[in-house]
Amino acid sequence: MQPSAPRITLSVGYRSGRTGRIISLLVLGAILTVGCGCVGAFVGTGLNAAAGNNTSGSATVPALVALLSAALVMLLIGLLVTSVVRAGAWLEGTRLTVVRLASKTVDLRAARSVSLQASAVAHTGVSSDGSLVATGAVTRTPVLTVSADTGTVKLGLRSRESLLIPPPEMYALAAALDTARCPGAAEAAGWLRAMAADPRTMLL
Repeated sequence: MQPSAPRITLSVGYRSGRTGRIISLLVLGAILTVGCGCVGAFVGTGLNAAAGNNTSGSATVPALVALLSAALVMLLIGLLVTSVVRAGAWLEGTRLTVVRLASKTVDLRAARSVSLQASAVAHTGVSSDGSLVATGAVTRTPVLTVSADTGTVKLGLRSRESLLIPPPEMYALAAALDTARCPGAAEAAGWLRAMAADPRTMLL
């Protein structure tokens, strides 16, 4: 039996501060749940008044609206917490897996096309009057896109704290891409090795 390839975890999630972010989201979620529940009850009471419903069962509508509002907030916070907890990616031999809310896996050997392009994000700041202004700084994130018969996987080569993944991980991705025989694979592997050697010269 052939041993399985070791898993190389890629540094694309949260390298630090994950627990703090989760706690902040949960606290925010509790506050928003209570607030939206109260707003929902107020809206439900207004709907009752508009409909002229003065019966003893008129409390049902405000309660339902309040519960619905609170449930929607809880669902949103749950999705955000899940994305923080699950965000990540890893490489097992030639199989690349990227996880967000759901996970996608592609075998680089079976890729039909590969590309490596940079997406730019402009940074903003807060002026003295409280408005958002452009600072002029731009972060460029290399994004590896792999298409295969099983679907398309996109991997941003920065962590959630905007740190570029370390050189050993870029070399590992490049080595895995060497097994691909499709358009763009050789070029992407070359770019990855060049960025690993000197990130200032590539896509940044």
